[in-house]
Amino acid sequence: MGVMPEARGVPLGKRGDGKERIAWASQVREDRPGKPGTGNILVTGKPGCGKTTLVLRVVEGLTEVGFKAGGFVTEEMRRGRSRIGFRVRDLAGGSEVLAHVERGGLPRVGRYGVDTEAFERVALRSLRTDERDVDLLVVDEIGRMELLSPSFRAFLPSLFDSPLPLLATVHAGGDPFTRGLMAREDVSVLRLSASNREECIRMVREALLAILGGGGVRAEPEGGTET
Repeated sequence: MGVMPEARGVPLGKRGDGKERIAWASQVREDRPGKPGTGNILVTGKPGCGKTTLVLRVVEGLTEVGFKAGGFVTEEMRRGRSRIGFRVRDLAGGSEVLAHVERGGLPRVGRYGVDTEAFERVALRSLRTDERDVDLLVVDEIGRMELLSPSFRAFLPSLFDSPLPLLATVHAGGDPFTRGLMAREDVSVLRLSASNREECIRMVREALLAILGGGGVRAEPEGGTET
């Protein structure tokens, strides 16, 4: 079943039962037969539907059972009720302003001036991690602002080919580059909305737990395993 013509996944217009979620988790796990135990999950949806919330809650749940995620999230900056920009935050610590209404010059997305160099300092550093250090890669998001970075755009395909599972969010507008990512045979796509957010969080968490299996890198005691 497809959520959009170019991608495969589970449509979540109606509440799915446990069997549907388990079946979807199995699909994700088996999507890459050459690299067992891995999968790429892309979450798409309109602005404000909760993509970053989903990512943070899934990462929090996996962290609680001993897994470690590497990557970045993009978070809103607000002044009162007004959104004034976006901040990119490394899950391991550190952040910079990605875009701001008071930033002049180019490039721009809408009313926001975008700092691609600041984005690259945080995002690329967060993703250039040894697979022995993390269990999961997180990219939030693959959006118009982030894709203004040629380095990030060029680096993205390697994440999909990594032996590590990938959880990424994609802007709903679509463009040839992101449609190409969603059309990959090793990708499963979920379309998120405010009404199905809780169900999507459960499905993604269960799929990643099925992929990751036993204890994560954090479960190993310092100094390595005992013999």
